[in-house]
Amino acid sequence: MSMGCKLANIDWDEVDRYLNAGCSGLSIASKIGVHSNTLYQRCKIDKDVEFVKYRQQKISEGDDILRCAQFDNAKDGNTSMQIWLGKQRLGQKDKQETTQTNINISIDSDDAKL
Repeated sequence: MSMGCKLANIDWDEVDRYLNAGCSGLSIASKIGVHSNTLYQRCKIDKDVEFVKYRQQKISEGDDILRCAQFDNAKDGNTSMQIWLGKQRLGQKDKQETTQTNINISIDSDDAKL
């Protein structure tokens, strides 16, 4: 009979939610009650990828989810979001008017000498 260590239970759906939100591995490990090294090793075993790469993939997915939510919000009539997305994606700018003021400066000949 083997007396090996029992593997920690990793809820990858929960880990993925935290990763989508941009949480660090250290933070996630703390939240799910395992050591960070355990999380990193189990990622390699369970997902067949290094944690750093897996984390980047999930952060990218989270960014896409956020973009879609913002776009849906804008489509639903949120004018602030429409303006913000227009500036970010379309390069739109607020119109800025500038005025020129002429200033007369007179220099006394004594002041002009170095």
